[in-house]
Amino acid sequence: MPVVLVGLNYKTASLDLLERLYIPQERLPKALGHLATFDHVIEGVVISTCNRVEAYGAVTKFHGGVQDLRNFLAEFCHIAIEDFADHLYTYHDEAAVRHLLRVAAGIDSMVVGESEILGQVRRSFSAAQEEGSAQRVLGAAFRQALRAGKRARTETSIARHPVSVSSAAAELARRRFGDLTGKNVVLVGAGTMGRLAARSLMRHGVTDVTVVNRTESRGYSLAGELGAAFRPIGALRDALAEADIVVASTTAPSAVIDRALVHDAMTDRRRELPLLIVDIAVPRDVEPDVAREPGVVLQTISDLKDVAEAGRETRLGQISEVEAIIEQELARFLEWESAAHVAPTASALVVAAESIRAGELERLTRGPGRLTPEQLNAVDLATQRITRKLLHAPLKRARELAGSKQGYIYLSAIRELFELDDEL
Repeated sequence: MPVVLVGLNYKTASLDLLERLYIPQERLPKALGHLATFDHVIEGVVISTCNRVEAYGAVTKFHGGVQDLRNFLAEFCHIAIEDFADHLYTYHDEAAVRHLLRVAAGIDSMVVGESEILGQVRRSFSAAQEEGSAQRVLGAAFRQALRAGKRARTETSIARHPVSVSSAAAELARRRFGDLTGKNVVLVGAGTMGRLAARSLMRHGVTDVTVVNRTESRGYSLAGELGAAFRPIGALRDALAEADIVVASTTAPSAVIDRALVHDAMTDRRRELPLLIVDIAVPRDVEPDVAREPGVVLQTISDLKDVAEAGRETRLGQISEVEAIIEQELARFLEWESAAHVAPTASALVVAAESIRAGELERLTRGPGRLTPEQLNAVDLATQRITRKLLHAPLKRARELAGSKQGYIYLSAIRELFELDDEL
């Protein structure tokens, strides 16, 4: 069963387009249910983060499966295919699984070696398992990917210098202000991204943090964890007026900070330094027009690319180590895939041969020249031996080659030559 991937990421698409196709975690069950309605998709998993949207499918036919995945993104996200088709990449089988392993290991990310993507892949897989859409094929592929991601972080030096979108946001602030000691930070949102960003800023000397969140219980909880203050969302304007740095990372479906709000806050601002707003949310929390407000610097995920490139240069040696792990785990998956195809192919071939043999024996029991019971028994035993001997060599060779690429080719040839059922 072919594995197909259709997706786009920060390398191929703008932030605007990624926003339009973004599928939040809470909508994944509905998205997977919709994906399951397509004719060629047997299994499906969706990974949607601030930097990528990817749909994986175990499909009955390659071209039909690719089109189904494209149509799924268009239909579920309410966007015309022609608006994003030129930004898509498509991989199948070995290339698709290799890409998944690279994603889980953090070397296909904007910030190489980021610490967040492995958890995002795990949550996407868990959602698919709960919906029953990740079974035999994608289940094996994603388990191998999670293993590769874990090994990359425990067996290479990438894990010794954890980097993430959140810590890159802190680096942007450090580049803007230099010393962050004494800076007033407002954290808008109480999720994982905000928590990590706050901790990164605190490692650079920030001690004055205020959490602003719509759900007060979650806001108080994070504020308590960080030793920070809490303000309800209604006090956001006042919090902005007192801030040096704002990190926005909510899961709101639309912007929570617009230009009018920022303009109003800036009228009461008594600080000489510019107000730095770092928006790391997808969809964006901050309207782009905010950047036109005097005294305000707005930076988004797109601005993290400079930080990412700086980190990439220092990680080239580590990337090669991770790539070696990926190839090892890919080989494990391909070995499993080939071996998993041997049993059904062998069974189908034996069933086909036995059906032909039984049909011919049945003909010998009819008509004027029919065999006696003793003769029929002798022919039965003889044809059984002939069938076993004829099938022994091809099935033995298939088992020997099961762990190699040639094994898959060999099994496909057997099924084609003997006109066996295409479904493995």
